[in-house]
Amino acid sequence: MTLVAMAAPEPVVDYATGKPKTDQGGEPLYLVRVAAMFADQGEVLAVKVTGQPSGITPGTPVEIAGLVASPWELGDRSGIAYRAAAIRPVGLRGGERAVTAKAAS
Repeated sequence: MTLVAMAAPEPVVDYATGKPKTDQGGEPLYLVRVAAMFADQGEVLAVKVTGQPSGITPGTPVEIAGLVASPWELGDRSGIAYRAAAIRPVGLRGGERAVTAKAAS
């Protein structure tokens, strides 16, 4: 399977308040649209992740760690919500926190 970022990460916003959404620990949530391609099929996934992933621009091949798919229903609408532990460019180990830690050294 090939995973490619379709856009730069964007903050997840609460539609009711207009404020950025956070996880239970208060960290900001980001959304990354990823094209998932396998053989002759493909789909765009909207994947939420805690903290702003670095190094992701449109067309960047990415790796997704800890991907969880959760089905949802709201009235007559339904779908699948995707959440990941980390999204990073292919070849980058540790994600944003590792890059930040290296820069601080």
